[in-house]
Parts: sequence; structure tokens; C-alpha cells
Amino acid sequence: MNIINFAQPQTANFLVDIIVWLVGITSSVAVGIILFTLILKLITTPFDVFSKISMRKNALKMEAMRPELEKLQKQYADNKQLYNQKMMALYKKNGYSMFGACLPTILMLVIFIVAINAFTSYSQFQNLTYFYNMSNSYNSAIYDGFEVDESENKYIYKLENGKVELSLDAVLEDTTGKTSGTLPIISNGTSSSFIYEKGEESQEIEGQTVISKYIIYSTEKGYVKAKSFYDYKDGVVYVVSTEYEADANALKNSSLKNENNKTFAEVLAEKPETTAESFIIDIAKTRSAEKFREENASFLWVKNIWVTDSPLSHPIESTWNDFKSKHGYPENATEVVQEADYQNLIAKLGPEKDSVNGYFILAVLTAGISFLMQWVTTKTQKAQMELQTVNGQGMQTQKMMMWIMPIMMAVFAFMYTAAFSLYMILSSAISILSTLGINWIVDKKFGKTKKKEEKQVIRGRVHDEKPEPVVEKKKEEKIEQPDFITSKDKPKTHIRGRLK
Repeated sequence: MNIINFAQPQTANFLVDIIVWLVGITSSVAVGIILFTLILKLITTPFDVFSKISMRKNALKMEAMRPELEKLQKQYADNKQLYNQKMMALYKKNGYSMFGACLPTILMLVIFIVAINAFTSYSQFQNLTYFYNMSNSYNSAIYDGFEVDESENKYIYKLENGKVELSLDAVLEDTTGKTSGTLPIISNGTSSSFIYEKGEESQEIEGQTVISKYIIYSTEKGYVKAKSFYDYKDGVVYVVSTEYEADANALKNSSLKNENNKTFAEVLAEKPETTAESFIIDIAKTRSAEKFREENASFLWVKNIWVTDSPLSHPIESTWNDFKSKHGYPENATEVVQEADYQNLIAKLGPEKDSVNGYFILAVLTAGISFLMQWVTTKTQKAQMELQTVNGQGMQTQKMMMWIMPIMMAVFAFMYTAAFSLYMILSSAISILSTLGINWIVDKKFGKTKKKEEKQVIRGRVHDEKPEPVVEKKKEEKIEQPDFITSKDKPKTHIRGRLK
């Protein structure tokens, strides 16, 4: 009867630490993923906004250059190189930036790679954490057979993960010259005993016979005995390995119960062939399964969010080799896990081993929102796609991308975890909304600027329309006749052009 030494997982980078922290404070994986997505978007917001503004401005400038570019397309239909030269000259004249048009693509690629690495590392970390905690729960059924020494000597004690440790130095010092006996300990505030027996035995290690020293120990009210082999190295004594054995007589008097709420004595009365070891291992298997179901993160129809949303996947792997290859158990780990150990951990997880983990729903949603993003991009960059090549091949390429990109995203959703699929869906939705919002703002601003800069072309020259000068009309002066002029001297009026 052995314990299962599963390596304690370590976070790979600071992004994984952030996800762990977010999931921890929210107590919800889905909420943690949403917050992580928002934080990642917030960090890249300045660059993202700048890129989208540049892209939209370029689109508007390209639309303004459309008449001239369409004319060049017809004029240089058979000369692609010359068309490109003329087009670049026109770009320079109108302030069109080729680099600004590439920024969004570069940004999305960088963020995508960062997110893949973060979620891949975290999914491996989380699945390893599940099984590390399951192994601790499994071992607890064995470790519970020892009383903890609360006295100053502390011959036997437990670590935070429940693992039992023997203070070998203290035991050997206090048992000098003795091969067996008891040492006083305090457990749960009452007096108890630490029972020991020392000896030696020969072992075959790498083809050589080696004499190994051992100490068998248990506690007064415990039901398990441990046999630890120890050695001296550089003046330091250390435990080489430990084996555990159930004590049937002690177990009969214990209050330890199985999943059916029965003690060992009660089970023996029904099935006399039951061994003490099988009784404890059965309890260990139950605790392991309960721990997985307690901690496992599901999401709606997805039973394990850290596994692919696919009917071809299961919440847990059925073999140790599959688990290692999928979740990256460290090859250099000092803790060795065998196939039998793994099978003990998952022994009572039948539904999780056999049921499907999902139904490709997240893959379909990922592909759908990717198609929507490509559609928005096509509408936004329509002028660029039609006019950046002499034959308008760019538009055909973009139409192909409308189908290729969703298929690629669906493949990524199938390859990676359901958690990463949720990230892609949420991130794409935010990008679409921000693109539409930025485009609306830029269009409004561009329209106002264009109205202010409108100019009227007159006789081939650009002429600023100016208001006509106001000409003040001169007041008519009234000619007064001198007093000495008589009516006879007054000028005669004209009648039909004749003098009257």
C-alpha cells in the first residue's frame, strides 16, 4: 500500500499568475476569463485604438482617391509595376500610410499568440492541480492512520498538504542503543505513544546488494504502520523511501468509514474476505473522486472547461500516458507516478472517463464570430481591397479570408481548451464593437474636417470662395435750383424723346 507522489504544479509565467488570481478572487472560471480578457484588452487599448483609427482614416483616404485610382487601373491594366509606382506616388500625395494599414493585423497576431500561450499554460497548470489535490486526498486515507505529535519533540508531524513526515533525527537520537520501544507524544491534547522498531535488510539496488537500515513506526491509536528506509549522506540522515501497511487489528477498533458509512468491523461482518488494505484503498479512491468533483470547473454544457469542447474529448483521460502527453506532466519530476497510481486516482470517476466533454458548440460560435469580424473588416477596407492591385485581386483574397479565417479559428477551438474558445469569442466580440465605434467616430470627424476644407475648382485652379465686397450706394444729391431762375429758364422735360 503506497501513497501517490504527484508533483506539485508550478505556474509558467506572470500571465498564468494573473489568471490564477482572477479565478481565485471571483470563485468563477468564466468570470475570471472575462476579467482576464478585459485586462488584456485594456493593456493593449492605446495601441489598438491607434491602429483602428489609422486603418479607418486610410480607408476614407482611399475612398477619396478612388476616381484617380480607377483611372490608373484602366490606364495601366497591363503594367502592374507601373501601376504600383503611380499608386505609391498618389499615396504619398494624399498622406496614405501603408504601415498604418498593417498595424491591426500585427497587433491581433501578437495578442493571439500571447493568449494561446497563457491559456495553454494555465489549462495544463489547472489539470495538474486537480490531480495534485486528488493525490493529497487519496493519501489522506493512509495518513489519517497516524496521530500527530504535538509535543516539543515532534517525532511525527504533518505538512500543509497532509503528508506525514518523520523527524528521523529526533527519533534516532532518543532511541540510541535500542531496537524497539515507545516514545511519549501528545496528540489532540492527550497522552499517546509513538511505537518504533529499528532494523536492517539487504536490498538489490542497480545490481548490487546493499544493506539498508529501516525504522517501522506507528502511533497508539493509528491503524497504519510505516516502514522508512534511511541512510547517511555527508553526515546528514535522510529517508530514502517509505512503505505503508494497514494494521487490521488496529483498524477494527477505528472509526474510519467507507462511502457506505460502514467501519472496517462492519464490512468484515458482511464480507470476511475483505482486507485492511483494500478497505483503506477503497476509501482513498472515494476521496480522490470527491475532490475532483468538488474542484472541477464546468461551464454550461462543458464538463471540464480546461479540456476541448468536443464529443471526442472526455473530462479526464483514461490512461496515464494520455494525461502526461496532453497536460505536460514534468518529465524531470522527482515524484514518480505509475499507471496503477493514476488508475487508483480515477477509479471512481466512471462518468467523467466515459462521458463527452462537449459538442463543438464553442467551436461553431468561434467560427461564427470570426466570420462576422472578417465581414466587418471587408466592409471597412473595401476601397483598399479593390484598389491596391491593378486587377482588384485584393478583394478576391479578402473574400477567401472570410471563409479561411473562421475555419482556422474553429480548428484552434478544437485543438485548445474550452476556456480559450471562450476567450476568443469574447475578445472578438469586443474587437467588433470597438471597431464599429471607432469607425463611427472617425467618420464623423472626417466628415466635419472635409466640409471645412472644401474648395471650389474654377478654371482648373483651386479657388477659395470669398464673399462679395459690399458696395455702398452713394446717396443721390438733390440739386436745388437757384432762386433767380424763373420757370421760363427751367429745363424742358422730354416727351417720347423729344423736347417739349
